[in-house]
Amino acid sequence: MKAMNSFCAVLGLIDRAMTLCYTLVRRNQFASWGRGSRIGRGAKIVGPQLVHIGNGVTIGEQVWMNAKDDRRDGAPTLHIGDGTYIGRFVQINAWRNVAIGNDVLVADRVLISDADHNYSNTDIPIRRQGDSFCGEVILREGCWIGIGAVILPGVTIGRNSVVGANAVVTKDVPDCVVVGGIPAKIIKQF
Repeated sequence: MKAMNSFCAVLGLIDRAMTLCYTLVRRNQFASWGRGSRIGRGAKIVGPQLVHIGNGVTIGEQVWMNAKDDRRDGAPTLHIGDGTYIGRFVQINAWRNVAIGNDVLVADRVLISDADHNYSNTDIPIRRQGDSFCGEVILREGCWIGIGAVILPGVTIGRNSVVGANAVVTKDVPDCVVVGGIPAKIIKQF
């Protein structure tokens, strides 16, 4: 048992070292990179020069961030605040403005997007109709987005609010509430 614990400790050290190396290689590609932030291996970042990362941010493995300069001004379209945690397999699409505040928790497999596919022309396959900005997304300080949740364009999540697992948020969430369901509705107030 002692040998197994030692082996696991060594694996943990190797994993942390690999994450540090991956972070060192990737961090200079971003618009800004805060002290003590790290990014998990296998993260796919499209348009890293349009992404601002605050201090002490943790970005999980296999995260996919798509930043696009839809405003055509070269300024970051994705802002991640200090102390924020982004879980594994999260996808964030930021065509104009996705702002994630300080100390936000985003669990695994969450989708956050300010854009959507165009689909109004019934004569053209949706895949060929492109995509467009639909509305900015703001996650205010201290909120928690549960596993598998979807945050649709044009939504603001209030300060210290909780979005339940697998919820689909289609409209603004006020401060200090818990929402859940499809579409998400308030189920508890603090």
